[in-house]
Amino acid sequence: MSIHAERIREWIARRGVQAQLLHFEHSVHSVAQAVAVSGHPVERFTKSIVMLDEDGRAIVAVVPARSRASSERVRKALALAQRPRIATASESETLLGQQLGGNSPLNADDARVLIDPEVLAMDWILTGGGDERSLVRISIAELRRVVVFTAARVRK
Repeated sequence: MSIHAERIREWIARRGVQAQLLHFEHSVHSVAQAVAVSGHPVERFTKSIVMLDEDGRAIVAVVPARSRASSERVRKALALAQRPRIATASESETLLGQQLGGNSPLNADDARVLIDPEVLAMDWILTGGGDERSLVRISIAELRRVVVFTAARVRK
């Protein structure tokens, strides 16, 4: 397990979160890979897109796996002057301690988290586990309990 997944595991344990950290031998970086490797249907997966506002602050936009995040909708939801830009892999790792392909709203305490209503309508999801070989299975009720977020349509 990488240091990135270990950070998620520690965050889950420290907060007493009811969630499963799943680790795989093969990459789950892309949605197609995650579906193939995990055996779960695509409808259970989310994508957590890390963006940066004009001041360099992290934003995590959580959308259903089949969707794309809209920087314009993120801008409007947060009343930003400019559209946020997608973070680089290095920025994501520095700001959240997560690798690209393993991004998650978990352990993103310093980021502003926006979760799309389609995600909030599910009963449970699979989200990034910190690196490209890890996922977290968590109920939406538990996600609501442990993550400070704003509900906003951020999918295109």
